[in-house]
Amino acid sequence: MQYKILPVEKIEKIRTNYIQLTIKEEEWASQCSPGNFFQIKAVIDSQNRRLFKPISIYKVEENYISFLIKVIGEGTRALASLKSGDKLKIYGPLGNSFPLVQDSNILLVSGGTGYPPLAYLKSKLDSSNNILFLDGGASKDDIFPCDYAYTIDGSFGIQGMVTKDIAEFVKKKSFDCVYSCGPISMLKTLAQIVDPIPYYVSMEAYMACGLGVCYGCVIPTKEGYKRVCYDGPIFEAETILWAEL
Repeated sequence: MQYKILPVEKIEKIRTNYIQLTIKEEEWASQCSPGNFFQIKAVIDSQNRRLFKPISIYKVEENYISFLIKVIGEGTRALASLKSGDKLKIYGPLGNSFPLVQDSNILLVSGGTGYPPLAYLKSKLDSSNNILFLDGGASKDDIFPCDYAYTIDGSFGIQGMVTKDIAEFVKKKSFDCVYSCGPISMLKTLAQIVDPIPYYVSMEAYMACGLGVCYGCVIPTKEGYKRVCYDGPIFEAETILWAEL
């Protein structure tokens, strides 16, 4: 897949360390599905020799694709320094997508930077579904619209890990499926709590190519090592060998 050089349509500061970056690309927008990601980097001198950053899709509205990005390193700081009209190198959409269901009770659980793919998923789930959305972060600056928010420092919502009350929610509600994205420790804990409910995870990993060529983002599964970028990033949780992660 060839990258394109596209202008930034809009860039907004959303939280202390978060930006929302939007591009316009009609063909790509028509191909996007919840769980897909793009490889992105800023077209500035400091990034010429650096790898692309894998960024999940946050929103797709008509011909516009938006990304919610946490600014935590040189690559994301370079993206945050851009202004409308500045250029990006970008290619995608990449990876597989979440299965969409109907007439189901659904639990969405995001932690840290795992919020964007679940927000996009929620926007695409049929209105026949009953959805409960939990989001967790270190502080109020890591929290985005949801039904229940959890913060480690207690600055917003309920103090504690986002997995804190899930066992109780599972007892009270008959969930048909669970979707999640966030730190591996969170995904692993959630897998133990919600079993045997069908559970789909969006895995995060360092990537070089994003196309499955370099095998730099493999995870252990019951079917051998799988590439997060090419075989995922969406996996059925029961297929992952969590003890080896």
